[in-house]
Amino acid sequence: MPKISDLPAAKSVSPADLVPISQGGSAMAAAVGTLLASTQPAIIIQPSALLGRVSLGSGGPEQVDLGIGVNLAEGTLVATGLDHAGFPLLSSLGTGTDLVISNQGTPMLMPASLLHGLFSAGKNVAITTDGTISATASAVATNSEIGSLPIVSALADQDLVAVSHAGTNCAIKYSSFLDGVTIDQAQTAGPVGDTDTIWAAQGSNVMASQNFGAIWVWLAKKLPTYKAPVVELTGSINLDTTVHNGRVLVCSQPLTLTPLTSNMGSGFQCTVINASVGTVTLGSGFVTSTGSLTLGPQQAASIYCATYSGGTIAFASIAGGAAVTAPGQVTGLASSTITSAAITISWQAPGSGGAASSYAVQYRVTGTSSWSTAPAVVGATTCVLSSLTAATSYDIVVQAINAAGTGSSSSILTVTTAALPQLPVPAQVTGLAATPASSSSIQLTWSAQTGSNAATSFTVQYRATGTTTWASSVAGISATTTTISGLLASTSYDFSVIGVNASGSGPVSSTVTVVTQAASTPVTSITWNLLPTGPYTHGSGSIGVNALVSPASAAIQFGFSLSAVTPPTSWTAAILVNTNLWGAYVPTPATAGTWYVWAEGTNGTGSTVSPTPFVVQ
Repeated sequence: MPKISDLPAAKSVSPADLVPISQGGSAMAAAVGTLLASTQPAIIIQPSALLGRVSLGSGGPEQVDLGIGVNLAEGTLVATGLDHAGFPLLSSLGTGTDLVISNQGTPMLMPASLLHGLFSAGKNVAITTDGTISATASAVATNSEIGSLPIVSALADQDLVAVSHAGTNCAIKYSSFLDGVTIDQAQTAGPVGDTDTIWAAQGSNVMASQNFGAIWVWLAKKLPTYKAPVVELTGSINLDTTVHNGRVLVCSQPLTLTPLTSNMGSGFQCTVINASVGTVTLGSGFVTSTGSLTLGPQQAASIYCATYSGGTIAFASIAGGAAVTAPGQVTGLASSTITSAAITISWQAPGSGGAASSYAVQYRVTGTSSWSTAPAVVGATTCVLSSLTAATSYDIVVQAINAAGTGSSSSILTVTTAALPQLPVPAQVTGLAATPASSSSIQLTWSAQTGSNAATSFTVQYRATGTTTWASSVAGISATTTTISGLLASTSYDFSVIGVNASGSGPVSSTVTVVTQAASTPVTSITWNLLPTGPYTHGSGSIGVNALVSPASAAIQFGFSLSAVTPPTSWTAAILVNTNLWGAYVPTPATAGTWYVWAEGTNGTGSTVSPTPFVVQ
């Protein structure tokens, strides 16, 4: 007898098809339509709906839709409250209004008047049955209430003072309270007299009165010790009363002084001293006592501006007359003390021509044509040339100067500065440590060096572990930490550091070996947590920044850029502080300006710029 599995599959089924059944212990045949006639057909409804009967008369279940404010959650009907949006709005809350509340899980109605029972009046406060809150009379009428308040020793501008304004209790700022009567509201005073008084604070903030007679006595005692301010001028300028009146003007460079009488004003006066090796020119508009509009070296003039019946005049009284003849040639030029950075020279005053009032000293590197000029030498025949280069030959000449002109140059003196002392090369770098900063970078730190032969810079060399040649190096590192980037992920590297000074390179440090992190996860978002506020001093120290990163394990790096559009050219690898917070100390930019903070994954993903810049000055 064949099994069911041996029978061929039917291609379709109709109600007339027969299937075997057992009826009363005998095998019988029944049509598929007869077999399914008494079964319930499948019911299909959409989610969030019920089965019920909405039509009149008998019949099968029908789909019942849910209205606003009701939701079907896992077979349970729950209220959502969305139907409340259609309720009419209440314009005011009165004691006769009922509120819908839940009392320990049971919905109830509560009169709004019961809210009054939730509040109780404090000291010197009353609440009426209609809900009005007011202060009681004792709050302002009893001195003991004020006496019980804490006492302050001083008042600030923003402190408040209680006042009654048009019958209403109000408060006013202490600063505004004091400004109740301003000086422009006072009546106009008459001519000043010695007995007139003004406010003064003597030794404390307690105000006292002082009269003008006493003030004048104090001023008279100060006048003998008064000294005119000194202003140095290095370029041509228009005389102005706000910056030049009553001053001593020292001209350290040849320049031109122009009298703008409208800015000087009648009564203007100042003293001009020519401390340069050239000529100070008195510009168009000056009238001088000598008829000359020039001041020679070491000459001085008193400048006045006065308005009289003939108009306004700018007058220069030039002290002394010009020298008859220019000085002769300086002789006896010689050097004495010589160091690696300075040369001391001396000379003899000219034996012919007029007397010298100053000397001009010029010098140049032997073999060059451009001369440098040292500060003018006045009242001496010696000079120290400083800030020179070690082991370098210099040519030096000296000229004598007076108001009539400049004498001829001395013979050229050639002097060579001393060489710098030869220091030992730096000692071996110690304390080298390496930490993986990302999948492509390693952070290195080592101990600083001290002493006269300490390293002034460091060179880092590195190679893939297992190789014998130091394939790469980074020189000129001034700090004792650096980050080497551009490495391969999950790769072992050897590192060593060499100290360098003016005498050369020291011995190589011990080698450290470290493996870079696995390839970093792409960054999907960076949210700033700590941004710089500034201002900061350029080239000084480092600036701390941190940000929240998603995903938390995605390594990032920080950098600074002068642009909110162009990314930085150098980056500092961040470290994981906790959870998803990454941070780093980024070196302060060496250039002043307005900077932006940038962050991105060490693989270049998720690049983000700060919304606000910071200032480096």
